Amino acid sequence: MPLSKRYKIIDFWKQHEQQLFYVVGFCSLAIALTGIYIEKSWLFILPLAALVMAFSFIRLRALFYVMLMMLPISIETAIGSYGTDLPSEPLVLLLSFCTVFYIAKQPSILTHQKFKHTIIFLLGSLFLWSVISTIYSSNVFLSIKYVLAKSWYILGFFVFPLLILNTTKKIISMFWCLFIPTFLSVLYILIAHAFHGFSFDSITNVVHPIYRNHVNYAVFITMLLPFIFWAKTQYPKNSIAYVILKYAIVIFLIAIYFSYTRGAWVAVVAMFCYWLVLKFNSTKYIVAFGIISAIFFTTYILQDNRYLKYAPNYDTTIYHGDLSEHLTSTFEMEDMSTVERFYRWIAAVHLFKTQPLVGVGPNNFVAEYKKHTVTAYETYISENEERSTVHNYFLLLLTEQGLPAMLLFLALIVAVLFTAQRLYNQTSVEKRWLVLAITLSLITFLFNNTLSDLVEANKVGSLFYICLALLINVEMDFNEQQK
Repeated sequence: MPLSKRYKIIDFWKQHEQQLFYVVGFCSLAIALTGIYIEKSWLFILPLAALVMAFSFIRLRALFYVMLMMLPISIETAIGSYGTDLPSEPLVLLLSFCTVFYIAKQPSILTHQKFKHTIIFLLGSLFLWSVISTIYSSNVFLSIKYVLAKSWYILGFFVFPLLILNTTKKIISMFWCLFIPTFLSVLYILIAHAFHGFSFDSITNVVHPIYRNHVNYAVFITMLLPFIFWAKTQYPKNSIAYVILKYAIVIFLIAIYFSYTRGAWVAVVAMFCYWLVLKFNSTKYIVAFGIISAIFFTTYILQDNRYLKYAPNYDTTIYHGDLSEHLTSTFEMEDMSTVERFYRWIAAVHLFKTQPLVGVGPNNFVAEYKKHTVTAYETYISENEERSTVHNYFLLLLTEQGLPAMLLFLALIVAVLFTAQRLYNQTSVEKRWLVLAITLSLITFLFNNTLSDLVEANKVGSLFYICLALLINVEMDFNEQQK
């Protein structure tokens, strides 16, 4: 909101303070009494919600920072048949509405060069295609829920950061809002885990309920790790902030190790390797190699049903409570989580063949994939009581939204990586550290999405969208300096 309008609202409040106090007090009392009479306790939060909404329109940036602080400690909660993350999801929903009103008041914002960026075009096209695939969905209601949630995530975690996170000072503020609660949650989990002797089989219990599971926990803190390295460069070596961040790096690495998440371990190594890729300007070769490898592996494993040769023994494919046995069984194809992934990946390929263009509809994989599974890869957890999806975001898009969606997401990744490489080559040393942090965070995200479906995950997916916004803003800032 423009400062002039904001001050007019504040002046109006000051001039009519007593009258507004009585109006607000009377309305709050009336709502509370109504709630008591009709026995609806949720009505008690309406006055507070209205107050938060009014404050949001006056201090929209403050709402964004509050939402960021709540994000790492939000808890997944079921309200009837609807699952949500409290308190972050209601806050981002409110922020998305405020963003729409903010743009409606100043539509000239949309003419800015940043809104013509390739990343925005591809992200918008991907969202539009999800709307189209919803029309042909096998369960339209489930798909509409997905589209609505996707819209406020993009507005709150991508569009609004795109509007305001345009200076180093603001990005530092964003970092601390995320870092402080995340760091406290990491310390809490490490202490709780210590009481269990840092055992492998207790990690999922100790991260709950702050994090859905140890994978979400590990990926989120691994994605935040590059930003800690970057933030450290913004402070003198003898400052308190520098010392805190220096030790936080060690604590985060310890936490990643004791998360016992193979994807996060490999991602730490992959981040270092990709730093060398950026340094030697080799992104185009890595992208080409990745695409060719994926095509070759898919063709090889599906040709003549060759994947059946690697089918495991049902009786020996179990969950291993010991870490060394867990790692050994992974390579021997007798680890339950690994084999279950293959079980669903194979089902996803067969499911894709039924609706190759529009898919079965967003949010419909769980309801549809069982008809297309191959029993040779069935495990003890194949009943899927937790209703998790395919554990590969590319395949998830392929089955739920068809081939165009997967190709658009692949194009988005390529555009992001090429933008990052170009900025790393051209920007100043100070900005280069920020570009590196954003890129390595995205590399962690992309790598783990080949083994999980984290774009819609509350904490991980949110940071992904913020990183995209930051990358665009860094490029806009560089272009302005060039002019």
